[in-house]
Amino acid sequence: MPNKYDDARTLAMAKAEVHRVTSLQELSDALGMPRSSLKGLLRRNGYKSWRDLLVEASGDAMQGAGTLKRQNDHLRKVVKRLESTLSDRDWLRQELAGQIAVSDSVTVQPPKYKGGEKQEQVAVLELSDVHYGMSVTGGQLGPLFGGYNTDIASARVIHTFRTFARLAHQQSFPVKKAVVYLLGDMIEHSFMRASQAKYTSVHVVKQSIDMANILIGGLRMLASQFEEVEVHFVPGNHGRATQKAGDNLPDETFEHLMFYIVQTALANQPNLTLNSYDAWYFIDDILGFKFLCLHGEDVRSWAGIPFYGISRLVKDYFMLSGLSTKQRLRQLHVNDTMTVADFLGMLNMPDYVCLGHFHTPMLWHMIGVEVLANGTTSGASFFSAKRLHTYSTPIQNMFFVHPEHGVGIRIPIDLQDVGGGS
Repeated sequence: MPNKYDDARTLAMAKAEVHRVTSLQELSDALGMPRSSLKGLLRRNGYKSWRDLLVEASGDAMQGAGTLKRQNDHLRKVVKRLESTLSDRDWLRQELAGQIAVSDSVTVQPPKYKGGEKQEQVAVLELSDVHYGMSVTGGQLGPLFGGYNTDIASARVIHTFRTFARLAHQQSFPVKKAVVYLLGDMIEHSFMRASQAKYTSVHVVKQSIDMANILIGGLRMLASQFEEVEVHFVPGNHGRATQKAGDNLPDETFEHLMFYIVQTALANQPNLTLNSYDAWYFIDDILGFKFLCLHGEDVRSWAGIPFYGISRLVKDYFMLSGLSTKQRLRQLHVNDTMTVADFLGMLNMPDYVCLGHFHTPMLWHMIGVEVLANGTTSGASFFSAKRLHTYSTPIQNMFFVHPEHGVGIRIPIDLQDVGGGS
């Protein structure tokens, strides 16, 4: 049968197209000729496959087809020999056996600790977003969520205090001091949002009193098990005085009423210090490490994640701290002497940021600072289930501060199986 294709012309066209295709079929489609005809053309001209044509076309562009084809044939032979050699596993084992030195067994030697007592560490508990007073049933939240009420809230807070004390004293190092950060939204409120009263079981004033009594019991227990207990409190956004978000002054909230009851009831406990602040944040110093603590309602989220908002918050506080330090340095006289320790003591730049509000435990590092975001005791609420379509595992955070290394061991206290509910 006569050949209707000009071999030389078709080969030239094939070389121009072969770099754009991945198979013989795609090359035949690009040339507009049957696959069988293209295959026969390649065989008549000494090509075993279309890939040989690709190698030759590449060689024309670089250093000549003949040289590349010979190199390709040589590499094929080398690979074939290697494949046949590696397939002989017995031969390979014999060759390797003479090259591998068998090591002697080692004797287990327990690590020897340095002499003297291990360094004391401070145990820290983040407690926030209890939303005491919220009352929702599994029926109101749908089949995907459980419920939450004051009994569950009380059980989970008490369990958190007890677990914190137990785990603190189970460590291999001494823990004599406990620090509790109350980071806001300890109560739910009852008229902050429209129809909120439907999902609360007690009025906001009763919420404040009941939550205060729960905290009193928990803090008394801690005071009986630690030589020193420090408590620091900032309010959240659920304790504000009215429905207007702008009325959320830090020192005029129902949560301040709650903490005032706690302070009054525990005023005679000698090893317990209770601190509240007029501002919406505070900076605490633990063994030389600074903790910036706040509730976090002013931090904005993007796609539900507050990473960029917290990054901006940290940068802003660093800048404000630097300006404050600069002003104080200007007030010093020229002949005043200052040590490095004095200078560092003037800086309020945080090493850590502790906050609540987002109901999800989070831990991430930024330049020079680490963020320790707390969880919630409530799990799902009507707001989170309906508006945000999300659920948070009820968790509260605890961690230990080392005098040299800062925050080391971190333990999430899982409350999901405590008291029932979501």
